[in-house]
Amino acid sequence: MKWLNVWSDMFRVDFGVTQSSVLSPFLFAVYLDDLAKLCNRKSNVFSILYADDILLLTASVCELDNLFKICEIIRYDY
Repeated sequence: MKWLNVWSDMFRVDFGVTQSSVLSPFLFAVYLDDLAKLCNRKSNVFSILYADDILLLTASVCELDNLFKICEIIRYDY
């Protein structure tokens, strides 16, 4: 993760769907639907999506941390 010119420590991502799975595109779209509902001008949280990549934009580190926590909650709901 990068904030201004500072990079965070490395962290492990040990969840997700195998890219070769036929369910990958469907499950990714289902997950993104919930994530997209969080992103809007009023909340000052934005996402940029391209294929299977996600860029999350917020105005502060605190908002970004909150967004990550919400993403974790969404992940555990499935």
